[in-house]
Amino acid sequence: MWLEFFQSVVVIIALLYVPGVILLHASGMPKPWALVSAPLVSCALFFIEGEIFSALNIPIPLAVMVLVPLLIAVLVNGYVFYVAPKHKEHHRGEKPNKSKAIRAGKQSTSSVPAFICEELPFWMPLLYVAIGLLTVGLLFLPTLPSASSFVQGWDIVHHLDVTQAMIESQKYSSIHYDFYSTVEASITPWEPGTSGFYPSGWNIIVALTTQLVSTTVPIAGNALNFVSAAIVFPLSICSVIAKVLPKHRIALISGAFVCLAFFVFPWSLLIYGPIFPNTVAFCVMPSIWWIFMQMTRSKTPKHDLIWLIVIFVLGLITLFILHPSTIFSSIVVLLPWSFARIGESKRRVVLFGKQIKPVTLAYAFFIFALVIWSVFYYVLIVRGVALNFWWSAYSSLQDAILHALGMDFIGQSYAGGELVSPQPILSICVLVGAVWTFKHKQARWMVSAFMYLSVLCIFIITFDVPLKGYLSGFWYTDPFRIAASCVIMAIPLAALGLATLAEAALETFASWREKASQAQTCVFCNVWAKPLIVGAVIACVVVLNYVVPMPNLKSEKPIPAATAFKQASEKAYGDHYILTSEELEFLRRVELTVPAGAVIANLPQDGSLWAYGTNDLHVLWRFPNGYDASERPASAILRKRLNRISSDPEVLQTARDLNVQYVLILNNVVDYSNAVTSTYKPGTFRGITQITDTTPGFEVVLEEGSMRLYKITL
Repeated sequence: MWLEFFQSVVVIIALLYVPGVILLHASGMPKPWALVSAPLVSCALFFIEGEIFSALNIPIPLAVMVLVPLLIAVLVNGYVFYVAPKHKEHHRGEKPNKSKAIRAGKQSTSSVPAFICEELPFWMPLLYVAIGLLTVGLLFLPTLPSASSFVQGWDIVHHLDVTQAMIESQKYSSIHYDFYSTVEASITPWEPGTSGFYPSGWNIIVALTTQLVSTTVPIAGNALNFVSAAIVFPLSICSVIAKVLPKHRIALISGAFVCLAFFVFPWSLLIYGPIFPNTVAFCVMPSIWWIFMQMTRSKTPKHDLIWLIVIFVLGLITLFILHPSTIFSSIVVLLPWSFARIGESKRRVVLFGKQIKPVTLAYAFFIFALVIWSVFYYVLIVRGVALNFWWSAYSSLQDAILHALGMDFIGQSYAGGELVSPQPILSICVLVGAVWTFKHKQARWMVSAFMYLSVLCIFIITFDVPLKGYLSGFWYTDPFRIAASCVIMAIPLAALGLATLAEAALETFASWREKASQAQTCVFCNVWAKPLIVGAVIACVVVLNYVVPMPNLKSEKPIPAATAFKQASEKAYGDHYILTSEELEFLRRVELTVPAGAVIANLPQDGSLWAYGTNDLHVLWRFPNGYDASERPASAILRKRLNRISSDPEVLQTARDLNVQYVLILNNVVDYSNAVTSTYKPGTFRGITQITDTTPGFEVVLEEGSMRLYKITL
């Protein structure tokens, strides 16, 4: 299993980065910047392709789905580097315009103008990746009992089964999706409804990986989560810090060590829900910020601007398909930046013969953004089109403020407050970083965005008023998602604060060195002092962050935040939920026994609702509830009366119409403490639960303890 996991990791890295890097190479973008931005482009190409073929109702062979984005990237490069230069040379006059060949102080040796970007040495993204792989490898992977373990929460029902249905249908869409593949339309328990949007980017990448590696959906899903946390997110943060603080090298280095130090994100979102699509979207999200900042610079060359607009549009498509809420998080972050940029602009804007002050333009822009926000709120939430879920408040104002100051934000949540503990070391770093921005009058917009999101976290867990929906409805008023946005904005401030502490240590050392008069005689002081001191400060802060014990809601004594996460992760992925390791082993035996595609009647609440996603077993019922609403008559007949198949002709005919050949019963112990099975009512599936070894019409094929696989013999 673990071999398949690491094979999946390699395949996912290739899917996320190869097409994007190749395409961005055609723009002339420096390789480090192309690397950190590649997922925005690669994912968009896959998602657009999937939607086009789905709209045409054409199944896509795996090879076509994978190779088309790569082919597009190669063709664009071919055009830019071979076709376009010859075309220009043919139409060019005798005197070349040398000014266009010189960019960023260098003579270009390529026919493509070089992208003007802040300096980002290639070793810097590699440092972020190395620290990310080490951190996630040490903190997350050891908590998984196996590579195929998964959190048996509510959302995973959708994640696994929809992904498996994509694989069988060969349709990769966020609009035309289902728990059942297209060939299983006849066994769908519900009447078909109108298509709706569900962000399925996570499902699409996992579906492609599952097929390329010949593995299972849970293994590919864990691999994608690993890559997102260990590689995609650190590189995204690298792009933001490199853009916002281009001359602050120590801050950029510090960012590699603090980007995964906050346990609200990405760690808690690997457990909570689990909301994997939103988690991956948050990991990609920061990389679009630098694109927007670069695109809206006042002196961006035309060549760069065209490419930046294309990349930005592709990035919006990627975020929308991964999870639209990240677009609203980006709006909250980039609005203060835009506000500051407009307010500091030196451009003259004249209206009705009068020059408008930049501050007036900034306020006008803010009002415009507020109107757009209100329109989206009315359309998507008030009218109930989407995002109309409501999480109730659960905290006092005092506790909410304390948790915000402690950088854990969530507090005593009924949905997972045990996942995080306060992290005062990071609180200090963020505070120091915020002070630095005001002292140096640089990047103060980051503090504004962070403060707004922090206040929003406090507000939504404390109050239940209509304003709460207006401010946070785009995140389902979910404290975990808003806290994640807040933490992502806190990371650059923490990196800046850590760098400031390191610089303070350097200044102290320099002062001591002058007093000791050893500046010219000590080789250590001249060569090794600076990197060693900076490294020591970073190491001390990182170690203290991981080892300082703090109060935790589910622990009798204070424990470090890292320990709190590991305990919560081991519990979430452990073997004491609905579907146990014993039952999974039985499902593997069933998979080897029944013919491929055989329809199996089941009791979903015993854990078999995941059998389709985990073992490709075509179980009849794949959702825990909703069978008394728009259920088809055939489904109700079998659900209530399948045990009477030998004496009830209608049941027999229905089973034959749906081609039901087997009945699967796992350990019939319903866990009412789990959200997935808490709504189960005894007797709902009496047609399954009342089948025994002596029931006429059923033959025992496999048995282990109370688990059975019956074959219908009639």
